[in-house]
Amino acid sequence: VWNNALGWGAEDLAYQLANAGYKVVLSCVSNLYFDMAYYKDFHEPGYYWGAFVDVDKPFYFIPFDYFKNAKEDKSGNPIDRTIFIGKERLTDYGKTNIVGLQSLIWSETMDSPERLEYMLLPKLLGMAERAWAADPLWATETDPVQAERLYAEAWSSFLSTLGYRELVRLDYFSGGYLYRIPVPGAVIESGVVKANLQFPGFTLRYTTDGKEPTIKSPVYVGPIHEKGTIKIRAFNSRGRGSKVTTLVNP
Repeated sequence: VWNNALGWGAEDLAYQLANAGYKVVLSCVSNLYFDMAYYKDFHEPGYYWGAFVDVDKPFYFIPFDYFKNAKEDKSGNPIDRTIFIGKERLTDYGKTNIVGLQSLIWSETMDSPERLEYMLLPKLLGMAERAWAADPLWATETDPVQAERLYAEAWSSFLSTLGYRELVRLDYFSGGYLYRIPVPGAVIESGVVKANLQFPGFTLRYTTDGKEPTIKSPVYVGPIHEKGTIKIRAFNSRGRGSKVTTLVNP
């Protein structure tokens, strides 16, 4: 069941079918369509008709209650939770009919193996965690505040594992995979440029002369005080770089 995108009105279709006795594979657009763009940016490849899907979307997907952790509508805005009022919930019998999860990617949008690997990874690792691991504590916790705290801890641990271990393996396994390296986030505060990255394990490098950062550019270790055009880029263990973030510090 794929056509239960959040905000379309059929959010509970998969649960209706499972409760009625049909064997269901969850293939929800909002969390598991990997040909969707990672986030809302002109330079990010992928579709955006159903959602924006980064590695967090499959990671926080709860198969037996995907209403609970729904956070964004298809446009990336905070979700209106009234859309779940009156929707059918999964019964204990219905749970026995959920037979798996399936991530999807459409080959007509993949014009090269490099594009396929970019769209697939690291999203696939988040999906594998939900498909193969037992329900985490945050998925079954009834106290919303406690559930959010447990989720934050699990997400932080997952990102550390991803950045320090799994993506480093993918740099070399089978010759290396061209997974998407996160684009650095950067802001100007009190006249200095501050940068961060979605997860650890990468090196941020920057330039102040308008040129693209390379593996030989200065390493970002703290706020950048230089003025002018600042360009920041993340590099993996093999020296492959992300897309570049550019700011002008007046």
